[in-house]
Amino acid sequence: MRCKLVIFFALMLLALPAAAKETTSAPPPEVGVAPDPTWELLSGEAYLAMPDYDRQVYVGGLNDAYMWSFAGGFERMRWLVPCVDDRSARQLSAMFTKWLEANPERWHEPAAKLFPFAIFEFCR
Repeated sequence: MRCKLVIFFALMLLALPAAAKETTSAPPPEVGVAPDPTWELLSGEAYLAMPDYDRQVYVGGLNDAYMWSFAGGFERMRWLVPCVDDRSARQLSAMFTKWLEANPERWHEPAAKLFPFAIFEFCR
């Protein structure tokens, strides 16, 4: 029994270098190659190009994320709670869309970053 155990561990030790070679990470991307566009944030322009229902869903998610950030202790978002209280995703989407259309110079920026600026302007 003891001999079998020693042989088992010896084989495991021999297999480790081979397993390590198989699990190496992929090579780094080539210099000058564009990043994978699926990891980019949605821009204001891309938000405006979405169908109305998709805009509502997106804004509903943004609103939830910002509300949870406040609930999690991010005090700077305190103003958002009374501002969005009793407003539907459709209303928030219309407010955000109106703000974006009035600020085309910011369309290249991420929509998630622009959302609080737009809502804050309406709630002052």
